Amino acid sequence: MVDFASLPGMDPILKSADELGFGDAIAHALSGKASIKDVVELYRAPLWLVGAAARAVTDSVSGRRVGFIVNVIFNYTNVCVIGCKFCAFYRKPGSPDSYRIAVRDAVASIKDYWERYGIRQVLFQGGVDPSIPLEYYEEAFKGIKEATRGEVAIHGLSVVEIEWLAKTSGLSIKELVSRLREAGLDSVPGGGAEILSDRVRRLVSPIKSTAGTWLDVMDQVMEMGIPISATMVYGHVETLEERAEHLLKLLDLQRRRGLIMAFTAWNFEPENTELASEVPYPVGGTELLRTVAIARLVFRDELKWIQAGWLTAGTRLGQVSLDYGANDWGGTLYEERVMPAAGVPLPHLAREFIKKTIAGAGYVGYERDNWYRPLEPVN
Repeated sequence: MVDFASLPGMDPILKSADELGFGDAIAHALSGKASIKDVVELYRAPLWLVGAAARAVTDSVSGRRVGFIVNVIFNYTNVCVIGCKFCAFYRKPGSPDSYRIAVRDAVASIKDYWERYGIRQVLFQGGVDPSIPLEYYEEAFKGIKEATRGEVAIHGLSVVEIEWLAKTSGLSIKELVSRLREAGLDSVPGGGAEILSDRVRRLVSPIKSTAGTWLDVMDQVMEMGIPISATMVYGHVETLEERAEHLLKLLDLQRRRGLIMAFTAWNFEPENTELASEVPYPVGGTELLRTVAIARLVFRDELKWIQAGWLTAGTRLGQVSLDYGANDWGGTLYEERVMPAAGVPLPHLAREFIKKTIAGAGYVGYERDNWYRPLEPVN
């Protein structure tokens, strides 16, 4: 086990932390024993302090290397019956601007991205439309695998999609996921976690299931040997204690199953959402940096990959987040529709541009696969 308190350059950081009154919080995090109180203290500590400690930890985990994946986000439908107040993307069934992409068109589109750009992953996600049968997903996944000769990994369906699909299909979670895996599902994204606090969930998404259900579904998915990713959407109605609770619940889940591949934090974007009347402005960039740094201190090397979160914060702030403990850039995100619905313009990022962006921040970018394995030699 790595003694993170003894890492090169950590001693002056810990001395400063002691002088400023945050020594115990950082020490507890570095030893893997952070409490909710400790994490809240880290949120109140000077940003430079948690950032310096987090970067020292990341240097020991992965050095100056930063991975990225060439991928496409495929939002197969925007129909959703959940009605989350923070979402600008969804449409109610029957809305004039609702859509569902036919399986043959979905497969053709993903095949086109594979042939043109050599994508390695499709993030296959949409709304919760109870009228879409299980066979739609099975046909789509099988078609994607066949059309791309198995070269494109399917990172698919959020917990809420899985949960509702199991109910409408009359299957258990494990029975459903087993059929999806047979069809080609490789991993499950962390969407739908938002903040793992039932108080928050009742306020922003009252139809969505509890935090415990999200954790239980992901636990069952990982028990079947399928890896997942984890996320957090912050900057709306949650407290610092609830952010801390969220991170520690993810750490506990990782300690039980060990198959959370990466963590990504997104700031809430209020434009065009129901929640905008209560939270009219997004939080500032320093909140992303602080959240990335604290996540690194809490997760240390137990959850190795922390993404830069540039999707909502922008590429420049994404670059800065590397100095605060992030070590993965995420993906090219071709076809992403959710954030533009909230008024966030997205650049089309390609391999060389991403490498230059990472290099511009003083790091070495390399292409990886869905499982965070390098696809090229990494210096």
